[in-house]
Amino acid sequence: MTEMTHESIHEEIHMPGPSFWPLVLAFGMLVFAAGMISKDMRLIIAPVGAAILAVGVAGWLTGNIRERMHGPTLAGDSKLAIWMFLGSEVLFFTGLIATFLLIRARAPADVAHALNIPLTALNTFVLLTSSLTAVMAHDSAVKGNRSRLILFLALTAVLGAAFVSVQGYEYTRLYAEGLQWTNIPYGTAFFTLTGFHGTHVIVGVIWCLGVLGGAARGVFGKGHYGGVENFGLYWHFVDIVWILLFTLIYLMQ
Repeated sequence: MTEMTHESIHEEIHMPGPSFWPLVLAFGMLVFAAGMISKDMRLIIAPVGAAILAVGVAGWLTGNIRERMHGPTLAGDSKLAIWMFLGSEVLFFTGLIATFLLIRARAPADVAHALNIPLTALNTFVLLTSSLTAVMAHDSAVKGNRSRLILFLALTAVLGAAFVSVQGYEYTRLYAEGLQWTNIPYGTAFFTLTGFHGTHVIVGVIWCLGVLGGAARGVFGKGHYGGVENFGLYWHFVDIVWILLFTLIYLMQ
């Protein structure tokens, strides 16, 4: 990425207050998991859990943005905080990938026959293109070009949403062909691993829309683009993880 100026190295870290939204998210995850496990009530319980999750994410983000605008801050290095968070994410995905590989090694040879490699390859290209637009957005912020920043952030959000949409379409096809989350261990490992990555993409899209809103208000510019860079670090991490997943799951069957 373009070298940061001295002014953008030390950002302010927001110190959030107590919130009940994480409890809503946890409850939504439990309801959604219960719905996916249930065979008779799956189509009823799982959507309810997904709706609770959506409300929890929206409420938490809205509350955090509101507090960030009016709440206390602590001087610090937000970029360091992002790197620490990404380090924990590496450990998280390492555990999921190791579990998936172990389960796949004990699965039948044709267990992955339903995977659509051409479609997923195209979807991978879409996500990689979004990484390019994120880089262009960061470069625009560094140069203080507000219109290009808004354009490339919008493209990044659209491409990220397109990736998730295609992945959702693939899930419906896999379910129709018999590969489901609950019927075999391979299905559980596959949908858990790719589903968590898809969740990270959704979070990234929401984050991108938040940054886009800030760009529209003129928050970012020369010497003050740390928020764009922090988002870019997260987005590139999500892209790199998907390259690894695509290689291990689809190309190295």
